[in-house]
Amino acid sequence: MLKILYKITLLAICSLTLALQSCQQSKEKKVPTEEELQREKERSQAGLRLGKMLNDRDFEQAHPYLDSLHKEYPNDPQFYFCEGWAYEMQGDSLRSRAAYTRSMEIYDSLIVANGDITDMENRAYIVQILYGMDAFNRALDEIESAFSNSEPPVKYPQIYREDVFNTKELRFSEAMVDSLGEEYLNGN
Repeated sequence: MLKILYKITLLAICSLTLALQSCQQSKEKKVPTEEELQREKERSQAGLRLGKMLNDRDFEQAHPYLDSLHKEYPNDPQFYFCEGWAYEMQGDSLRSRAAYTRSMEIYDSLIVANGDITDMENRAYIVQILYGMDAFNRALDEIESAFSNSEPPVKYPQIYREDVFNTKELRFSEAMVDSLGEEYLNGN
C-alpha cells in the first residue's frame, strides 16, 4: 500500500512539474502580434529620432518630443534616461536627477517582473550616475549574485567595474542613425 502511495505521489509531482514547465515555456515563447511588432518599430523610430536630436544638442526640440514620448510610452525607462541626460547637458541637475530616478524606478519594476539582465545593467549605470562607483559595483555584485547559477555564471571583469560612465561623451546610436537613414527615421 505504501509503494502505491509513493508512486501516486511521484506521478503527481512529475505531472505538476511538467505543467509548470509547460506554463513557463509558453510564457517565454510568446509570439508578438502584428500590432506589438508595429508598436515596437514605431518606438524604435522614435528613439532614433530622439537620438539624432540629442546628438545635435537640439534640446529645444528634444524636450517637447520627450514629453510626447512619455505620454505614448509612459513606462519606457530609456526615454526618462534620455531626459535626464538632456537636462544634465544643460546644467539642470535637479530635473536631471528626477528623470534619472524615474528611469531607475521603471527599471526596478521591469526587473521584478522579468529579471532581465540588460535591464539590470542599464539600471547599474544609472546607479553610477546618481550614486557613484561604489554603488555601481554593488549593483554589479547584485547582478552576479542573481545569475550565479546560470550557465555560464555572470561575472564582470575588473575593467568593466572600473568603467566610468561619462555622460558628457555620450552619443546616441549615431552609427545606427547614419546607417538607417532618413527613410527609416520617417517610418518608410
